[in-house]
Amino acid sequence: MMLLYKSFVEKFSHVQLLRQIKGLLSWDQQTYMPAGAVDIRAKQLAYVASLAHGEATSSRYRDALSEMVDIETEEIKLKGLSAIAASNLKQWCKDFKRITKLPQSFVQAYYATTTAATEVWKQARGTSDFALFRPWLQKVVDLNREKANLLGYVASPYDALIDLYEPGVTASTLSTLFADLSSFLSAIVKKTDGRGSPYKVSFDHSFPEEAQMRFNHLLLKTIGISGENTRLDCSAHPFCSGIHPSDVRVTTNLEGGLLQNIFAVLHEGGHALYELGLSKEDWATPYGQAVSMGVHESQSRWWEVMVGQSLPFWSYMYPIFEKYFPHFKELSLANFYRHINHVQASCIRIYADEVTYPLHIILRFELEKALIEGTMDVSDVPEMWNVKMQALLGITPKNDAEGCLQDIHWSSGHFGYFPTYALGNIYAVQYFAAFVQSFPDWDVKVREGSFSFMKDWLYAHIHQFGRMYNATESMQRVTGHPISTQPYKDYIRKKYQNL
Repeated sequence: MMLLYKSFVEKFSHVQLLRQIKGLLSWDQQTYMPAGAVDIRAKQLAYVASLAHGEATSSRYRDALSEMVDIETEEIKLKGLSAIAASNLKQWCKDFKRITKLPQSFVQAYYATTTAATEVWKQARGTSDFALFRPWLQKVVDLNREKANLLGYVASPYDALIDLYEPGVTASTLSTLFADLSSFLSAIVKKTDGRGSPYKVSFDHSFPEEAQMRFNHLLLKTIGISGENTRLDCSAHPFCSGIHPSDVRVTTNLEGGLLQNIFAVLHEGGHALYELGLSKEDWATPYGQAVSMGVHESQSRWWEVMVGQSLPFWSYMYPIFEKYFPHFKELSLANFYRHINHVQASCIRIYADEVTYPLHIILRFELEKALIEGTMDVSDVPEMWNVKMQALLGITPKNDAEGCLQDIHWSSGHFGYFPTYALGNIYAVQYFAAFVQSFPDWDVKVREGSFSFMKDWLYAHIHQFGRMYNATESMQRVTGHPISTQPYKDYIRKKYQNL
């Protein structure tokens, strides 16, 4: 029986290879591709995506899968399978039923459009010209509405899109959850004095890019990422691309400032550790893939915020940091720590503090939900963005580049993705609370420069299982409790009552 299963994996592993090729083409587009190559790159991505889709929806694939499992009921026909193999079969069934709802012609059009839209977005953001991007955003919104209709939904077309990134979560659930978070976090923001950090002047200095990149590499090495299976480059928007557990690409952006760059590297480094921790042997199966974007985001926020903005971390790193950037020798560790944890409403999401960050996500959730449900026109995006920024954070962007044009996600077609960022914060705190029960002295170890124990805990409890357990099941297994916002709210109250 296992021979039939192994034969299926070997026969169709090329489907995952095609997806990896698509990932490499996308990574190259964001890093080294000449701007003039956008037209041919759109054709290349569309073609490879079409090939992968065609293979994964073929009658040959369906027949081979049907020999092992009833695709509709997901009842496994084979006996004596391992728990991993059984889990993979169920996930393949879910994937097959979903992907066969999308015609190959639609997939090809989708990737061709989003590839071109991404290049237009880059130009529009650089000139703060929403009018340039607007027709392309309309095309992407229309395609996502079509995708939602093809996939099917019960209450909202947005549900079909959320499910692609966080299975089982609905717009209704998120609306309730985010209403609670919005009122809680907005109240904290209103308690701040409204002024920037008194130490900000220290960070307005211009720092050599070479020194920043050397420190970036050191950061990655410190948390357990070597250059053997990863690389670090620059892009318009920081991201992590997990091609394979032995090939993970990380990018950052040096234009936003020194600290923004550092925390972007820690954030994407957290994503990279997850990708590196997936099973190499099962790379072509669901067991070798990340479970959800919410869980993925919990790993990036773990390293960026729970660790990277903690006093123990900088107690170890600050003396090293000062050697790379002597400008900070006059700034004490205590003042540095206060600065990086200062709560201050700002316009750019990826540089927001951890209190205001979820409010940025709630804004995007509300806008893209309205776009997909058809209750808002694309032409109204800049105005509604500014209105909601004022309502949630009490500020208004000075232009669209620091407003509705700041993120790459919509041009890439990733509607339904943004909510996972807020979920990731909630998951990260709850996972971390369970971790502390195992390592109550974690802060002592980190002050001494030890991080491998943390990486090992994440691998043992989360990374190695791939898609075997969904986010709800993972949280229950790891923490003994269902997903809850309460640990997150308790954490925020405790940390910021004295800052």
